[in-house]
Amino acid sequence: MDKKALYIFGILIIVFFLLSMEFFLVREFACPESKLEDKEVTIQESEAPRAQAMMILIEFQQTDGLVNMVNDMKEQDIYGLLMVTPEFVEANAETIKKVLEVGNIEIVPTHVKEPLWDIPYDKQYDIISDMVERIESAVGIEARIISSRYMASDENTIKVAEKLGIEYVMARGTTELAMTVYKPEEYDVKVLSVSNIDTPEFKYGSLCDYSYYERAGNPEDMLEDLQRAAEEEKFFGVSHTYIGGYKERWNDMWHEFWNNDQVDWVELDTISNVDKNLPMWQIPINKNAPYTPEKIRPLIPYEEEENVDNPCTVEDL
Repeated sequence: MDKKALYIFGILIIVFFLLSMEFFLVREFACPESKLEDKEVTIQESEAPRAQAMMILIEFQQTDGLVNMVNDMKEQDIYGLLMVTPEFVEANAETIKKVLEVGNIEIVPTHVKEPLWDIPYDKQYDIISDMVERIESAVGIEARIISSRYMASDENTIKVAEKLGIEYVMARGTTELAMTVYKPEEYDVKVLSVSNIDTPEFKYGSLCDYSYYERAGNPEDMLEDLQRAAEEEKFFGVSHTYIGGYKERWNDMWHEFWNNDQVDWVELDTISNVDKNLPMWQIPINKNAPYTPEKIRPLIPYEEEENVDNPCTVEDL
């Protein structure tokens, strides 16, 4: 390289160095907002809101899956609601007492013979007051929330709840994967509208393992939807515990999802912060419950699904 070329190369190096220094000094001192923006982005990413969630456990048949699932939830500090009938509680009172003594489960007296839609007030009063009284008598714990088949409720249900001093009424989902808490302006009762499946092939049930199981779904299908539900502000995960607590594939799916660090598992009084204060006529009621024989087509018959190996017993609680 001759002297002239070397001279030109040296000039270019110096110019590049000066431009680099100018960019650094301008960014550091003349444009502090750019650094502030970077910091704000970092803070926002680290403080992304976590979804609040609870489990809803449903059991009317056997206690094996229920006890196993409650024990699993206890170990991970996961809170849940337990939907049960008075007949089931009376037949398994000591086991249900043990389940409730764990401290992370709240009982939900549930009428399963029919959905509580369009039933006159007097009949609903008799149904609800009877089931609440029988369950409270069997386990010695006051019920704060009620439900029915398909988690159905209407204005008469809310009227009865207020009359009986019950704080919460469950309702079929109205906002897809998100759960929503409605507060009717006319009543001192909160309506908990549960999470519903939004995936077309598994609609229109709640976000529940049974809904996927009976519609030829796999645990992986539900896990995918649960992970999307965790992007909502609040949601309910639902399990018929004779499936989710007792059948190995489905129980493994729940364990995998419970390890999601983007979810805060909270108590009823936390998740029930009101989302919408509305007059009763504006609160939506979802009556879509197309449970017909042709839609019940599990991929694997229940008896052929592998059971959980060595499930926990009531003595483990």
